[in-house]
Amino acid sequence: MNSEISLIIDIVVKDGLRDKQIDAFKKLASLVLKEEGCLQYELKEVEDDKNRFIILEKWASNEALLAHDETAHMIEADSKSPLFREQTTVLKLFDI
Repeated sequence: MNSEISLIIDIVVKDGLRDKQIDAFKKLASLVLKEEGCLQYELKEVEDDKNRFIILEKWASNEALLAHDETAHMIEADSKSPLFREQTTVLKLFDI
């Protein structure tokens, strides 16, 4: 059985603050991609909705994902994201 985990993170930012989301992602991306077990970490914008983004993540295992959540850079980012995010929905996906 494959232990990879994919995440789709659906983000809606507050009006006028889309650049804050883009900048925050750019600061994190190089750090996250260096983490053990990180297979994918990408930011996409949603067509026809300037305030909506999708982050696509893929992790080698649940342990790698849990370790990611405990890194200093993610704890800091999670504390700042409510300043510019209106809503965040995380979908955790497993292969069948």
